[in-house]
Amino acid sequence: MAQAFMVRLPDGREVRPEDWTSAPLYSLVEIASGVISPLEAFSYGIGGQVPGSVGPRQAVISDTNLQGQGNILPENEELLLFSLCVTLLQVASSTTNYFAGNEAWTPDPPHVTLTNVLRVQQDTLVKLRIANTKEYCSMPLGFFAASCGVMPYLGSARSQGSSYSQTELIGANGSVSEGDHRLFATPHQVAPGEAFQVILDFPRGQVRSLAFGADTNARIRARVETRGVRRRPVA
Repeated sequence: MAQAFMVRLPDGREVRPEDWTSAPLYSLVEIASGVISPLEAFSYGIGGQVPGSVGPRQAVISDTNLQGQGNILPENEELLLFSLCVTLLQVASSTTNYFAGNEAWTPDPPHVTLTNVLRVQQDTLVKLRIANTKEYCSMPLGFFAASCGVMPYLGSARSQGSSYSQTELIGANGSVSEGDHRLFATPHQVAPGEAFQVILDFPRGQVRSLAFGADTNARIRARVETRGVRRRPVA
């Protein structure tokens, strides 16, 4: 059976299919209650500061797999962006404070309450900027469904600080079905060494009524993933 080892593009470049992968780049930001500035995903690499986090804390591999200092694609990589996906998770520093002051039906972190998910979707725009020239998209966060994850199966077990007599009301940015995923009409190219930004913007200056109870260190973690094909590092 014939196999393509090299493809010559119309512009003369030669590419090897085995150098390309569907494995995404990903980057995480943290959304707090109250007044908040825009948060830039892919603005940092491992060891950098996670936007919106308490401290702020230093990024590890579970926060991002972007190499370098951020805001720019490494010279030995390339992206064709078909879309973006945004997953929402919740963290709390104290389950006692978190549950004591929050609304009813609060699930254990990292689950997010349905009302908090809707509040984030209502007040958050996702903007994509390439080469610092223009915004290639500016859409509400709900447009970029996560389309991955684990379907919640609810049982009676709850954490310390929870009430066994209360039910849970869990939300997510879309379901785990790939059918929720939306694509750009045409893919956007991010060339090697080119600047790109994915910005979570809050036109009202905050996510209104975002509820974490008495836990001031609680956050909504929004992990942004690229969808498309990516030329893996070749050197």
